Order: sequence, then C-alpha cells, then structure tokens
Amino acid sequence: MKKLSMLLLCLASLLLALPACAQEAEPSVLIAYFTWAENTVIEDEEASLASALAHYDNMGDSRSGVDATSSASLLMPDNTAVMASHIQRLTGGDLFSIQVEQPYPSNYDECLDRAADELDDNVRPALKTHVENMEDYDIVFLGMPNWWYSCPMAVLTFVEEYDFSGKTVIPFVAHGTGGISGSVRDMSASLPEDCTVLAPIGVYRPDIPNCGPAMEEWLKTLDLLFVLDDSFEVTQ
Repeated sequence: MKKLSMLLLCLASLLLALPACAQEAEPSVLIAYFTWAENTVIEDEEASLASALAHYDNMGDSRSGVDATSSASLLMPDNTAVMASHIQRLTGGDLFSIQVEQPYPSNYDECLDRAADELDDNVRPALKTHVENMEDYDIVFLGMPNWWYSCPMAVLTFVEEYDFSGKTVIPFVAHGTGGISGSVRDMSASLPEDCTVLAPIGVYRPDIPNCGPAMEEWLKTLDLLFVLDDSFEVTQ
C-alpha cells in the first residue's frame, strides 16, 4: 500500500510539472532594431527626403517605378522597422528600438559622414533606450541597415551592453547595392562564443514595402522552437 501511495504521488508530481515544462519550451523573443528615422530629428522633411533620395541615386541605388517615399529610410516606419514588424506579426516577439542619446543629422549625407567617423574611430554611441529584462529573452532578432559596409556603431553599443551568453541572435539587414556586406560579421564579432548566430536575411531597400512573404519564408528556414503565426498584433 505504501509503495502504491508513493507511485501515485510521483505520478501526480509528474503531471503537475508537465504544464510548466511546456511553458518553458516556448522561447521568449525580442526584436531589437536600429533605424535612421528613429534616431534623427526632422526639421525639414522634404529636404531630408530629398537628401536621402539623392544619395541613393548617386550610389546607383535606385529603381524605376519605386515610389520615392517608400524607398527612403527617413520616413516612419522605415526599412528595418518594417522588417521588424513582419517578424513580430509572425512570432509575437517584443519590439525594441535602439536609439542614441545624440540624434543623427536628418540630412542623409551628413548622417553618413558622422557614421563614417564613428566607424573609423571605433566609437560606441551612448544609448537612451535600454532593455530592462534582457535576461528573460532566449532569442534576439537584431535589425540594422548596412552603413559603410558594416553595422551602425550604436548596434555594437547595444550588443556590448548585455550578456548574450547562451542566447540565439538572428540578424536582419536593410541594404542598398552593397548587400549585407560586413554588417553581420562585425556585429557578431562583439558577441560571446557561446552565443548562436543564425543565418541572416538581407532585403534590398526598394523591396522593403513588399518583403513580407520573403521574411516569412526566411523564418521558416530557421527551424525555430515555436510555431509561426500570422495573427500576432503588431505594436509598432
């Protein structure tokens, strides 16, 4: 009788533990991203937009038939923010905007001049936004534009601010004709060895407005430990 009681007690404990195990199996997801639009102060939107489009054109990074407003990363939501919203729609993760204390110029050439100086001097721009509970997240999607064939230095500030040990980082990049280039490589170099970095996706700037299906197909290839759903609310 005593053995039977012990057996029943063990079975009851196992059944009580099952819901908790199922809950623990669902990873917690953060979708962090850096955008120019959320890191500048726009004084003259028309002039800022014109500066961005002129830069793209000078770089041979334009495409006929693409609406000007959708191809300029100054407008809200901008390129990486659009990509981030698709990820949230499909995963239900929490959105987080990486923002610097000192805004970048709203003239795109001046913005890239500062970005070049920061890259040359290996600067870590101070951030005004911070994740209070980074330890709670298992998976971190990390979005960025390709600036000067690397990542914005603010992304390195973000990466180096937290302990990514044991986490999975999944990069996504908005880019021009330079492609992803060294953006993911340079970001990954600041992560600890026991952090897993999965295959990134890069989306060419003019393709951003219609990138939803490509984002979904990319997510399916990652074999993540949760089911993709198309019904999550986008909070952006």
